[in-house]
Amino acid sequence: MTTTSIPNYDRLARTVAVLSDPGLIRLITEIDDHGPVPRAGLARTFPDLPRHELLRARDTARDLGLISTGSGAGHGAYKLAGRGADLAELYDRAARWARARDLPARDSSFVTRVRTTLDHLTRPGHHNETAASGAGHLLDALLGWTAVTPGVAHRILPEAA
Repeated sequence: MTTTSIPNYDRLARTVAVLSDPGLIRLITEIDDHGPVPRAGLARTFPDLPRHELLRARDTARDLGLISTGSGAGHGAYKLAGRGADLAELYDRAARWARARDLPARDSSFVTRVRTTLDHLTRPGHHNETAASGAGHLLDALLGWTAVTPGVAHRILPEAA
């Protein structure tokens, strides 16, 4: 498979750039693993993330419909919306795939594994490798998620730090 055989390859690459944000990965997986995060407690939940990175992740997740604030018992807390739950599953699958291959290293963090896998899926000219490595199902899942979340490719990417 080549990049020309992937519809809208540039859009997919932009999508992966947004989805690879470490703050976004952590926010989505935190809510998936531990349930709603109180809006007032967001900074306490991620004390090691600089405020601007945390706010960017929250804004991205909210703007893309990945998280919402609930009413009733969940009022004032961020919870995953349907697309957010689907993204959490994609992140989990990506991390499991990388962990099974010790990518990028045996002791890599969850975030690093997700980012490495997403990069692997969209690296220009490496799609034959992707298919051969057994990651074709992840590429299909990523393409499917992207198809139902069209706005993600249009997010303004942060400047590299």
